[in-house]
This record gives sequence, C-alpha cells and structure tokens, in this order.
Amino acid sequence: MQSRGQKSGFTLIEMLAVITIVGLLAALLLPALGRTQAKARRVQCLTNLRQTGIGFHSFLHDHSDNFPMQVSTNSGGTEEILLAGYRTGIEFYISYAPFQALSNDLASPWIFACPTDPSRTPANDFETLNNRNVSYFIGANADYELPNSILAGDRNIIGAAPGSSRTLVRLNESAPAVWTREMHGWKGNELFADGHAERVNGRALTLPRRNAPAVMDLLVPTVKPASPAPSALALDSGGYPKARKW
Repeated sequence: MQSRGQKSGFTLIEMLAVITIVGLLAALLLPALGRTQAKARRVQCLTNLRQTGIGFHSFLHDHSDNFPMQVSTNSGGTEEILLAGYRTGIEFYISYAPFQALSNDLASPWIFACPTDPSRTPANDFETLNNRNVSYFIGANADYELPNSILAGDRNIIGAAPGSSRTLVRLNESAPAVWTREMHGWKGNELFADGHAERVNGRALTLPRRNAPAVMDLLVPTVKPASPAPSALALDSGGYPKARKW
C-alpha cells in the first residue's frame, strides 16, 4: 500500500516498456501506411489519365474523329511536328506537344504530372508546358477507329524492339515493353483510344491483340540533356567561342 505523501509515477523500466511498444506499433503500421499512400497515388494517376482521355475525345469530336497527332498544326494539332521528327530520324523530345494541343479542352495542365513522379512538376499553364511537366507517354499513331490503340500511359517504360530509344518505344506483338521501377514499381497505367484507362499489374506492357495497330510508337517525355559547355580550347582569350576557319 502506497504511503501518504508518496508520489506515484512510471518507473524507468515501465517507461522503457512503453517506448518499446510504441516503436513496435510504429514499425508495424508505417509500411502499411506507405502501401496505402502509394495505392492512393496510383489511383490518382489513373484518374489523371481518365481526365486526359476526356480531353482527347473532346478534341477529336471537333476534328473529324482525329487525335492531335493526325491533325495539322494549322488546325490546332501536332501532325507536322511529329512528321518532322520521323523525317530527320532524331530523338523525339516533343511528346508534350499533343498534350499541349488540349488547351481548349482541359481546364488545367496539372493532370499531366503523376503524383508519384518526383522528377516532373505540374505546369502552371499550357503555354509553358514541356516534357519536365509530363509523366505520360503518348501513342503517336493511336487511332480512334482502333479502340484498343494505346493513347497514353506512365512514362516509366523501356522497349526491346528495333527502333526503340530513350524517347521512342516501339511496341509490337513479338517485342513488348517493360515497366521500370520508377513511379509505380514495375507496373503502370494505360489510356486507350476509346477513352478507358486501366492498371497493368504485370511488368510487361504488351500490344493489344485486337483493334490496335500492328506496331505502336510510344513517345516518352524524356528531358533533353543540356548542351555541354564549350571546352577551354574552343574559347578565345576573351572567353568567347572561337570563330570557325573554313
């Protein structure tokens, strides 16, 4: 029995026991919380793609059932921009352009940045939109009349088919692409030409067997490397580039 005037309180052993229990509970709950947050971000990413699909369909209804990739720049599309890339055979750093063409059909370009993509930041407006603000690839040859054409999807893909590069992934039946660990951990989300979006839980991104082109060109929003600074040998005494001798 506690004597009169003696204060009650935790002993050191009791305090350590409480701290240990709290630590164990935290160790058990934090991974589950992390998985829940990751799942919520992926759901938000899928919602972004669905809203993007609505924008594309709004565009095609005003352009004879064509996506921006098949519409001339004179009519608000990006056809000439893509054709220029194919003709020159250079790397594609213009995958943001078809999304930029949706400026009259979507309220904000924020939906082009996935919440799980730390290397992409939402653009403030469509005018300044570029690959640094886009988390999704674009299906360059997606066709509304082929509803299973892949219209867009998470950018964390690499391709194995000949012609694939860091900016263009060429997808065919015998050469699927694969999701990387970035963003959603070996999986991703896709948007199709008919407007539906779905999660892909396997590592492979495969070409749909029906109602899709035999080959799909997926333009990845790769950020163009900065041009290297000229070497000291290429500068004159004043620090300016030397004039070329012809």
